Amino acid sequence: MQNPNQPHITGTAINYLYICERKLWFFQNHLEMEHTSEYVDIGQLLHEDTYPREKRREWLIDGMVRIDFVDKDGILHDIKSGPAMETAHVMQLCYYLYLLKQKGVTDRKGVINYPRQRRTTEVELTVDRERELETAIEKVTQIAALPTPPHADYMKICKSCSYQELCWS
Repeated sequence: MQNPNQPHITGTAINYLYICERKLWFFQNHLEMEHTSEYVDIGQLLHEDTYPREKRREWLIDGMVRIDFVDKDGILHDIKSGPAMETAHVMQLCYYLYLLKQKGVTDRKGVINYPRQRRTTEVELTVDRERELETAIEKVTQIAALPTPPHADYMKICKSCSYQELCWS
């Protein structure tokens, strides 16, 4: 059950904070465009088709975050299509570890799986990352409360963003 005093912040919101604050604002204000993106569809197929032997898939925490799978050693795994936005991926997985820590589940580690590249990135929730997440949570709340979306400059990643048409047309 979600703490009523805690804002509804998903792992996706933390991810978007590190990618684009404008995208985050749209998402937090329920203007979701992921359903129109072929990149999101490809990511969903990748998620469904990889690691079929893992039995415990998609752990839901407080209805806010969905962990792709937890392996037999208790390591959290998050499946991503590519490492282009690895910082956002790392902080999203750290957020999952942070939420678990708040519930008394400590000493967990995470791994980001990039199956298309046959690569993994190990993730730990350090004291510094925990502080950064606390600041990030505040920032997500502040951005979501803005009356209009924040300004954004066009970036290379805008070409593949599901919000491209909304932002730049």
